[in-house]
Amino acid sequence: MNERVVALGYENLDFLGNLGHSIAWASGDRVHIEPGNRARLDSVGSFTFEPHIRRPGGSYGYKHEDIYRFVDGRLSPL
Repeated sequence: MNERVVALGYENLDFLGNLGHSIAWASGDRVHIEPGNRARLDSVGSFTFEPHIRRPGGSYGYKHEDIYRFVDGRLSPL
């Protein structure tokens, strides 16, 4: 996903390269969408996709968060 962010002309502002995470009661139990994580998104009950991006060299960034889950094998926003 980070490669796609760069290909679209943006940079990820998250200091860990994170683009979202699973929804969990404790933050330590979250599975993050980050470099090196090979977990499938359908392996968790629900997850957020929240890229924090900006154009390289820009003064302002943008962050939008949506929460998703899979219903009958299809991605569904909550």
